[in-house]
Amino acid sequence: MQLTGYDPQKLMQTPFRQLFPKLTSHNNVILPEDVTETTLQTGSGSQKTIGLDVKAMDARDEEGRPLLLIIAKDMSTDKWLEQQSRSGKALYTGICDSQYRIRTFHAHGQRTMSGESVVHQSIFDYLDPSEHTAIRERLIGCSLADYPCDIVVRTIKFDEASELELRATICTMFDGFGAIQQYAFSVWDMRESGEAGQPGMKLKIWMAKRDISASQLSASTGISMQTISKLRNGKIRKPQRLTAELLASELKVDVSALWSELSRR
Repeated sequence: MQLTGYDPQKLMQTPFRQLFPKLTSHNNVILPEDVTETTLQTGSGSQKTIGLDVKAMDARDEEGRPLLLIIAKDMSTDKWLEQQSRSGKALYTGICDSQYRIRTFHAHGQRTMSGESVVHQSIFDYLDPSEHTAIRERLIGCSLADYPCDIVVRTIKFDEASELELRATICTMFDGFGAIQQYAFSVWDMRESGEAGQPGMKLKIWMAKRDISASQLSASTGISMQTISKLRNGKIRKPQRLTAELLASELKVDVSALWSELSRR
């Protein structure tokens, strides 16, 4: 019912070719067992890309035609997230339900922002409380649009660092009745929300942007994990110039973007 937008009685009366227009040709149904994906026409007039698992049953109908078992799965959200991940620009991707609870979350090459699982938590647990009302209004606005919307939010403090400004794209997913089912999101940029940036947080941000871990950065630069850890945690606020230049070079960024008091010679 959620896939199609029809109640059970209406669903039983709906011709197969109306539900799956791409699987039919004139009066004949084309449904080989290797079909894995197609388009579903919903009762609300929208189309959804769905996955299909088609299996022949050891039974026939009254006219002797073979019966098939079709298991359908809504793939809209998965497809959108896959596209975002494939672009190579996403730092974080995920899905939350209509009540804003996070259902899936993936940090591309990095651990989650809080260092622990965020699944089953509300997205508002991680966002600036003063912006909650505005964010809800923005999400409602996104749901009224027929295309993904960009949004800017600020996080609460985490990981012993300052708040961050996150730039994300939100795509609203609907069920067959036209009701909001999920929000898919892709975070593609983040920066410090305050003007006075902390060098340790800058290093963390650029490592996330370049999708490189502390161990990888240590191996490629020859700088010890201990030093990198101290730089990330703010225990070393101004590294030696050679150290700074090695890190900046590996992260493909100017030294001053990490440590404003330093600049390339």
